[in-house]
Amino acid sequence: MSTQKQLKGDSLRRQMERSRQFADEHGLVLDESLRDIGVSAWKGKNFKSGALGHFLAMVERGEIPQGSYLLIESLDRLSREAVPDALTLFMAIINAGITIATLGDDRQIYSRETLKGDWTKLIIGLAVMSRGHEESQTKSERISLANQRKRDIARQGKGKLTAKTPAWIDAKRIEGQRYRFTLNHHANTVKLIFELAANGLGATAITGRLNADNIPAFQSKDGWYPGIVKMLLSREDVIGTFQPHRLKNGERVPDGDPIDNYFPAVIDKDLYLRVQSLRRLTGNGGRKGKSFGNLFTGICSCAHCGGPMSIKMSRIGSGNVRYLACNNHVRGQRCKEGRKNFRYDLLEDAILTHVPEIGLADIVVLHDTLPALKELDEKIAALTLELQTIRRKEERLSLAIETADVPLETLIEQLKVRQDERHALAMELQDFRRRRGVLQGQHRQANPDVDGLIRLRDAWEATADESECFRLRAKAHAAIRELIYDISFDSAENVVTLVVANGISVYRFRSGVLVGHCYALAA
Repeated sequence: MSTQKQLKGDSLRRQMERSRQFADEHGLVLDESLRDIGVSAWKGKNFKSGALGHFLAMVERGEIPQGSYLLIESLDRLSREAVPDALTLFMAIINAGITIATLGDDRQIYSRETLKGDWTKLIIGLAVMSRGHEESQTKSERISLANQRKRDIARQGKGKLTAKTPAWIDAKRIEGQRYRFTLNHHANTVKLIFELAANGLGATAITGRLNADNIPAFQSKDGWYPGIVKMLLSREDVIGTFQPHRLKNGERVPDGDPIDNYFPAVIDKDLYLRVQSLRRLTGNGGRKGKSFGNLFTGICSCAHCGGPMSIKMSRIGSGNVRYLACNNHVRGQRCKEGRKNFRYDLLEDAILTHVPEIGLADIVVLHDTLPALKELDEKIAALTLELQTIRRKEERLSLAIETADVPLETLIEQLKVRQDERHALAMELQDFRRRRGVLQGQHRQANPDVDGLIRLRDAWEATADESECFRLRAKAHAAIRELIYDISFDSAENVVTLVVANGISVYRFRSGVLVGHCYALAA
């Protein structure tokens, strides 16, 4: 039987009764250890991954002797593939010395001996195989068309594909296949996770916070795990986007473009993209210690080899001093020039003091005081997501050029259109980001006393609570990572060069002193 529905019904009892009756009538010992329950014969799944495949492997190894019987309800349970493929499988079993017995109304026995004497049995068998394949083919096409209609309706915003939803969304059936989706109590947890991530906390730190506050997980009774948090932070359904999938060669692959506004959004696109930006830039990020010791983790690189800079400790007098050193040079690999160690405390103080672009660390507060910046961020978020969608379309078209049956010229023309769209979006996005940087710099100059980073700095220097210090410095780290593109360390010149995102401005430091500053883009 191929479905769990059949298992819940009378199929299993009926087939077992017939199998035992057949064994008694022919003096056979019935082995009930191999059953293909819930595995379809359509496209040979029962042979590729089901009990039938195990049975044939045991025959080849000699674990099942020749002369044994394979009991099936009908030949269309053996295979529902096209007749040539089904016949090949059928003859392989017969030629291995196995007798195939059908237990349905036709009650046929197939073996080399019976087929030698009466080929009409094989003709009947071929007819059964053909009928089974045609039924499965028709059913598959009908299901495929029905699913396509559902996807079309969903893209038009007139219905939903299924009642299946993420853990933070409840589905209530209205009528037929129409459902109403609403956010449930888990939505607040999702918001908290993204807000913590936007403030610089990684998956492990977020997990610890959730478990410490006894916030229930979506399903697990054992609390939260970093892997679950990481997976959640990458999902687009939190902003309402749904990507339909279909099965292709046994694997789930995207089916068409994502559907926007399919789910109710639990967070806004700006927050989602800020988190994605932090996650892409940070990577693993290294160890941050109990107080988030390195505010610039993940963005420091050696000017000579391009490798990461890592923290190392050296003892001076009665205390330890932290330095940033080229990781490749320290390991003795690939970098001979990056030999200088740069004092971290002097660099941190210089950057926090002289780089005003990171002065306003709390983007939420900044949006409240500067609506024009919020409007720009919303446009940047929308354009960024649109650009990501265009890139995915390009990838699918590139793959289709290699595998599709449609004319190659059509696919190449579509790909060119997508490339032109991507180029135009990228130029528009660059302009909005430039305007954002200029606007934030102007606001900082006009409001020198409104500096969120100074408040954060004063707060972490005043607190004795390690966890609070970590939280505050993580928040500063998030602001830094949002705006600083790279911090490059030149051992030969003893210079540290800091580039603000998209080249808005560049700063140069030597031994903790600002020695140069220029604007790369004019207002």
